[in-house]
Amino acid sequence: MVLNRRDYETLLALSVHALEGDGTESSWPVLLRTLRGHLGVEAVTLTRIAGDRSRPLAWAPGGVAAGRIRELSRASMRSGHPLIGHYREVRDPVPRTAEDLAGFAGWRDSAARSVARRHFGAEHVLGVPCTLPEGPSGVLRGCVVYSATRFSPAQRAFVRRAQPLLAAVDAHERMMARVRERAGEAVPYRAREYGLTPRELAVLTLLGEALPAKTIATRLGISVRTVHKHVQNLYRKLGTKDRVETALLARSAGLISPSAPPR
Repeated sequence: MVLNRRDYETLLALSVHALEGDGTESSWPVLLRTLRGHLGVEAVTLTRIAGDRSRPLAWAPGGVAAGRIRELSRASMRSGHPLIGHYREVRDPVPRTAEDLAGFAGWRDSAARSVARRHFGAEHVLGVPCTLPEGPSGVLRGCVVYSATRFSPAQRAFVRRAQPLLAAVDAHERMMARVRERAGEAVPYRAREYGLTPRELAVLTLLGEALPAKTIATRLGISVRTVHKHVQNLYRKLGTKDRVETALLARSAGLISPSAPPR
């Protein structure tokens, strides 16, 4: 299905907002609020599931109490939600509705549907995976869209097109959190002094771990070509000529951890 001009304008706005984020403030509240408004749905959440525990990370509408969202998350886990079971067991990157997985009758009569209806007045739920788990015990992160009406082909096409962006934002924010954890909360501000973008700082951190371009691309959800472009920008801005010199300068300048082990 062909996306219209408004769809592309929304995706562009989401991309610009996400790429400008330096990790000091999460992009997710704005992203989820934009998605909810564009799709015309009741709610959108970002949830992390590890083992038998789930934790809501962000949601729209933002005025909903955190306790209510946490209860929704716990109740969905207890109800055996088909989306949770599917994405934990199958490495399936495709956005799917609960009805796709459970069938019309199975979803209509399920406890999980009752949970969605009770909390948001939603009859239909769509899962959009951002991070798939490595095995049943791994961490699953993704967006969940709640709608009072069945998702249209246009809505599903938009979500499918937006999914790579959401996955990239998820990878970027997790990477920036790791940067701050290892090198300190002040590192985004030091990066600005060198004119580094948040994306370049993320690449620089992984470069300091001696990771190849392909691995860096996978970690950040970008192409290898884009990684090489960021590396060249780093050389230019830092006045260096190769990876080793760049990593040494970055450590001495406090841009990356002086003892960051390869991962």
